[in-house]
Order: sequence, then C-alpha cells, then structure tokens
Amino acid sequence: MSASRPIRSVAILGGGIVGSSAARAIARYLPQIAVTLIDTPADPAALADRLPGTLPSVNAFHAWLGIDEAELLRAGIATHRLGTRFAGWSADGTDWVHAYGDHGLPAAGVAFHQLWIRAQSGRAALPFDHYCAAAALLRAGKFVHPRADPGSPLANYDYALRLDPGAYNALLRRDLPGTIVSGEYSGIERRADGGVSALILADGRRIAADLFLDCAGPSAPLLSDVASQFEDWDAWLPCDRLLLAQFAAGNPIPSDDVATIDIGWRWRDHAFAALVYASATGEDAARARFDQGRADAIALQPGRRPRPWLHNVVAIGDAAVAVDPLESTNLHLAQSAIRRLIELWPSRDCLEVELGEYNKRSEEQAVRVRDFLALHYLRSGRNRGGFWQGLDKRAVPESLARTLDQFEARGRLPFFEEETFDRDSWLAVLFGLGIRPRAWQPTTERIDPARSDPAMAGYAERLAALPAQLPPYRDYLARIAR
Repeated sequence: MSASRPIRSVAILGGGIVGSSAARAIARYLPQIAVTLIDTPADPAALADRLPGTLPSVNAFHAWLGIDEAELLRAGIATHRLGTRFAGWSADGTDWVHAYGDHGLPAAGVAFHQLWIRAQSGRAALPFDHYCAAAALLRAGKFVHPRADPGSPLANYDYALRLDPGAYNALLRRDLPGTIVSGEYSGIERRADGGVSALILADGRRIAADLFLDCAGPSAPLLSDVASQFEDWDAWLPCDRLLLAQFAAGNPIPSDDVATIDIGWRWRDHAFAALVYASATGEDAARARFDQGRADAIALQPGRRPRPWLHNVVAIGDAAVAVDPLESTNLHLAQSAIRRLIELWPSRDCLEVELGEYNKRSEEQAVRVRDFLALHYLRSGRNRGGFWQGLDKRAVPESLARTLDQFEARGRLPFFEEETFDRDSWLAVLFGLGIRPRAWQPTTERIDPARSDPAMAGYAERLAALPAQLPPYRDYLARIAR
C-alpha cells in the first residue's frame, strides 16, 4: 500500500521567499519530514522573491503559517496595501482604482453593479470606484483595519500587504528546522521510473530526497531537466522586460501607482519602481525613459509549465507560472501552490490521483490570472504609443472571451473554479477600462431608479467623507508599533 511508503525527506531548490515559505509550511504541517533547503544563486527574474506586492490572500496564508501581522508591522517588514491606482489605462485616459473589497450595496437581491450600469447609462452615477470604501481610503492615502460592525462602510473591504523581501525571507527562515546548504545546481540523477533520486550541485555534492521542489525561479532548472514543456503567453501578455529599482523607503502609502507610457507602463510604491516594456523597445531606449538611476534589467518569458508536478518534482512559484508584476500576483501564485501541495501531499509513489488534481487546479488558477492580466493589455482601449498599437486587435484567450461575452451582454460574470480575483475586482477593472455592458439584467427593474439613484449618491458621499475622520497612515502605523 502507498500509505506504507511515506515521504521522509524533501529537497527544496531555491532559497528565496518561495523556497523558504515552502520549507516553513512543511515544518509546520509535516514536522516528521527532513527538509534540505538549497540556497542557489538568485534568479533575477524570480519576481515572487524580489517584489514587495501581495494580494489579500497573503493574510490567510500568514494565519495558516502562524505568522502574526502585527509582528511584521512592528518590525518594519510590512505595510498595508489597499490596491492600485491606474493612470492612462483607458481609452479616454481617465484614472481609476482597483481596490480590494465590496463596491456599493445590493438592493432587494439586485447586485449593486447592475444598478450602477443602469444609473451610469443615464449619467446618474459617479465612477464605479467611488462606491468602494477601500478606494476612498486609497485615494486619500489612509488606512484602517476593517471594522467588525456590519453596518459600517469600513466593514466590507479587504487589504493586502507590501513586504520588504529581504527582511521577510529572514523572518521565514527564523528557527526553521532542517538543513540549509549553499551551492549551484548542476543536474540530477534519474530513477528507473523517470523520477529523480538526487540533485547534484556544481561542486559534486549529491542531495538525495524522496520529493523535490523547484523554487528556483522561472528557468525551473530542476523541472526542466525532467520535462522541458513550456506554454508561451506572449500573445496575450506582451511585456517581457522590466527595469527594477529599489531606493530608500519614503513615507509609506497603502497603494501602488501604475501609469501607461508609450513603450509600456511604469509602477511605483514608496520603496520600489519599475518600467515594464517589450523587448522590441531595447534596453537603452527603456533606460532613457526611466529616471530612477541604478536599475536591474530583467528578462521575462510569460507563460506556464503545463505539468508543474511531474514524477516526484514539483515546480512552485515562478518556476511554474511566470507573469509580469501587474496586479502583484507573483507571490500569491506561489503561496497558493504551497497550500495546494500540503493539501494533496503524496506518498513516495506520487500517485496520479494527487498529481492530476494538483496540475488541474494549478492550470485553472494560472489561466484565470493570465486572463485577468491580459484584460488590461488587450482591452485597455489605449492605442497611443508604439507598444499599445494593435493590442486591441489581438484575439483574447477563449476563457477571457467567454467572460467578455457574458459581461458585455448584461454585466454577468461566468463562474470559474480556482479564481484568484473576486467579482468586484473583475468589475473594478472592466469598468475602469471603460468596458460597458449593452444592457442590464431585467431583474434590475424591480428597483425604482428614483429610489436607487439617490441612495447610491448618498452612499458615495458617505464614503468620500471617511478619510477626513482617519489619522495619516504613518500615524496609524506608529500606533500599531506602540
């Protein structure tokens, strides 16, 4: 029986945030297993290890790992992140915000966005993000934790964290059981069944284990030596280069700013900045547009490994799915994969019942993240600048086409398993980009617009007044630290 062949040892290739997170998860939930974490030279394109942004799912991941948010804040490892402010990402150039959490309030079973579609068609509505508490706080540079009172407008939003990558990785490794070794990956020894019996370091050391995790970045050196298949997404995610700069942290703000330029887009928070573009532009031309001084040039290849778990090798994070930093999905994908692996933890036989389920769910999640990011590029409505010209003529992936077809008909969003972004996030981006349904759901007519339109206006006014009642974000952080 496979149950009599439990895994007793795991080797993790890659000592960045992804590898350290996997090691900590195994130590917490499978303490009987011996873990060897192999520090390899960092892959500059391993964005999950390098970038500070996360999604709201990071809070559940930290609770799962037993990491206290207050400790991260007091140590200066984390600040809060409510979402992203977009500039120039629409046909008319109007700025908009993708913030986390509910937008508006439903009425008698009718979704708020349906009421908004009707009101907006009659010019009786403000921009969609004006009905989101998180967006109101973001625009003002304020933050408080959501309130427990369900009647409060501060109850129905979510938030992510912005992390200091180096300090965060050090915290993950603190008191970590197991062995940490340094070395450069050289190759593998294969088993008769095609699996891996050991990985070999450049100095000749042999690391044997029952299960191997490739957390070494998008080149996926370990998985690539088992199978080299790669699904390229450059038709839908056209940015394959970025310049990344880090500088002395300034006054923290609970948001990122993302602005389009003629060769791509720029991103900035209080400690990092990036210019993201396509390789056709050339690095010299990109540097001429980037005023951040010293910056690392990083080459990306958007896409995914079709079978991230093969035999006894599992690729996690950028080794499994590589995307650009738009919408801060990189670390989220890694953390989701770690939780999925622990849930489906195999015996040494690595049966197809585990591998098949893991790979299926990994594909579903990766494809919908791809769709969400592709939406920004292929339906932005922008055609000013060489990078943007013609993007709106490209065919979208089939799953994104289904989403757009349903949404543009009557504002519906079809159901997909393993969605990363919830309905309100999809709506925030769709409406922010200027995409509008041709009609609203007939059930919306149950609500008299003479009642719903003034109620919407009152709710927006209530949200707009919130920031003035709150302390500056720096003071809020200081209060938590005390």
